[in-house]
Amino acid sequence: MVKVSVIIPAYNSAGTLDRAVQSVLGQTMEDFEILIINNESKDNTASAIEKLVKLDTRVRSLESPKGRSRARNKGLKEAKGAYIQFLDADDELTPSKLADSTAYLNEHSDVDAYITSVIYKNDQNQRELLKNVMLKSSDELLKANYLPISAPLIRNVALAYFKEDIEYNEDWLFWAESLYGKNVVVERKVGSIIHITSNNTMAQIDKMQIYECFVRGILKEEFEAYGFKYWRRDIKLSLGYLLSTNDKQLSPLIISKTMARPLKFSRMLLSIPPVRWFIIKKWRSFIERSMYS
Repeated sequence: MVKVSVIIPAYNSAGTLDRAVQSVLGQTMEDFEILIINNESKDNTASAIEKLVKLDTRVRSLESPKGRSRARNKGLKEAKGAYIQFLDADDELTPSKLADSTAYLNEHSDVDAYITSVIYKNDQNQRELLKNVMLKSSDELLKANYLPISAPLIRNVALAYFKEDIEYNEDWLFWAESLYGKNVVVERKVGSIIHITSNNTMAQIDKMQIYECFVRGILKEEFEAYGFKYWRRDIKLSLGYLLSTNDKQLSPLIISKTMARPLKFSRMLLSIPPVRWFIIKKWRSFIERSMYS
């Protein structure tokens, strides 16, 4: 059995795919396969994949309908590795990411995922931000999406599939469904670099906020994740949702009824002018500090 399957969805990724694949081929361990899934690219991605397949026999080419969740699911179904590593086509792994992660999991059979820190790099302004994953246990995955897609190396055992009809934060739902209640280890060593290759529009940032509230509602239903320990986070997600949409032009997403109370309380807060001013000021500051803005 191959030790690691590296799953790389590729959509219009001709300009960055080689960098991502070379970061895997340059790993300090050699026992891996690279699954590149072309999901209906319109540029020269297919040609770029063909060149990489010819370059190394460990590179495999797959096809899927458009959508990164469909591509990742295709990779999961075809993966032959004992471990799974996700990597986006514009990102890269640090040289010892796979060796360090597999060594730890091989030595600790009770651990299901080995999670490393990441560096976010904005290719437009060259800003870099080190992000240590602030996850104390897998139970916290019901609160928020703590895991960048390339941070964990996970055992290829009883994994969920990505929900293909969710546009944003689909990875949060995947991590929660795959790892909740399992033993995970978080390491501060940097394992990957996430490149932000273009400025997101405000509409995209709004969608991220809206989908966070949507996914949290799904998790509340699926895992019965209620109670005071979630309240503060639910309020934060509800405020982000309300500030990213409005009653005249609501998102077509149907937010779970389990979010009704946090949303009601958040609307009440926003109805108080001084409180609304303070919340909006904090929210705008968060958006401006974001690596995606």
